[in-house]
Amino acid sequence: MSDNSRKRLRVDYKDRVLCYKHIITSANIKPDPAPIRILIKDISYSGLGIVCNRDLGRGDYLIFNLESHGIVKEFMVEVRWCKYSDGLYESGLQFTNLTKEMILFLDSLIKSHQMRQARVGRSK
Repeated sequence: MSDNSRKRLRVDYKDRVLCYKHIITSANIKPDPAPIRILIKDISYSGLGIVCNRDLGRGDYLIFNLESHGIVKEFMVEVRWCKYSDGLYESGLQFTNLTKEMILFLDSLIKSHQMRQARVGRSK
């Protein structure tokens, strides 16, 4: 997906999470029960850009936790696209079933990350 077609601005966000549930929507593929180690590259109020070592199918769902200021929230995302690049898979994920509480959590997470980036940028 090109940057021009994105609905929301993405913020660079380098963090690792462990996806503990992968719901495969294709009837032809048997799910792998092993957790997926994910590197989150960027984040927005609508989704994430990630890198992992597993081929994720369009329409699959992932469930994992995000943490901010000691608060942990479970999120479900839908795989919108996945492509192979340099030995890993890059994917675009869209948040699903967001509640007001989850949106406020994302707002806090994104804004605190932006403030940290600004402080690091000023100190260079």
